[in-house]
Amino acid sequence: MIKKTISCLTVLVLSFVVSNPHCVIADDPVLIAHRGMLRHAPENTLPAFAVCLELGIGFELDIRTTKDGHLIVIHDDSVERTTDSPGHSIREMTLDQVKQLDAGSWFDPVFADVRIPTLEETFALIKQRKRGPVIIALNVKQVNKAGEAKLVSLVEKYDLIEESFAFDQNAEISKRLKKLNPKFRIGQNVSRKNLAARLQENFLDSFLVTFAPTAEEVQLLHQHGKQVIYNYAGPGEFRRNPKVWSLVREAHIDGMLTDYPLECKAVWRKSNEPK
Repeated sequence: MIKKTISCLTVLVLSFVVSNPHCVIADDPVLIAHRGMLRHAPENTLPAFAVCLELGIGFELDIRTTKDGHLIVIHDDSVERTTDSPGHSIREMTLDQVKQLDAGSWFDPVFADVRIPTLEETFALIKQRKRGPVIIALNVKQVNKAGEAKLVSLVEKYDLIEESFAFDQNAEISKRLKKLNPKFRIGQNVSRKNLAARLQENFLDSFLVTFAPTAEEVQLLHQHGKQVIYNYAGPGEFRRNPKVWSLVREAHIDGMLTDYPLECKAVWRKSNEPK
């Protein structure tokens, strides 16, 4: 079933690429799709991630730990919103129980029987399908200490140290992750008000700025070896403003987290066309 649903999404990919032959621009920031291609496939599932990889788009995913210690990819603690099950908590379910849930039909019948993926299944998909450098944003929702070690080990195993970062975890978890591997990358949402203080701490590798940065602010962070991601995730017109997309692109950010990667890519492509 997973192959069938990914094949369906391939039609979307091919139609976009054919109609946008110059859609991949080397100097553009890397687009990072919020929970995968969530407007075209069920969020945080392999089909939602596969279409990103086919287009050279990175993605953000959410990590939680099952009752028996497995790392899985799902946003909510409750499975009710994104599966066919009542509101059970992930932390009260084993992996076998989680894998019995349908995580696709709620979105569209074509995705019937799509399952909640493990983190390792997701990383294996990245290794198999990525077409070039990507950015994978690992949103750590609920991971115990044993899970922290598993997270670092999986990032090492699939050679994603340089292409991923973990964020949303508390400071103590971040320190433990760094202790497990000093090269493991840590990110954090940073406001303009806190920018100088976070830079002075010199702990973060990735700055998820919650404001549209200026070129000077991006340059400052780059001079200190920091990755600059504009966190523009979320639905609605406020989060799909072409003027903002163009503004942050011109500021030379490294990546942008968004619910609208296809629309943004089309805007950037159009700006590269001959006048």
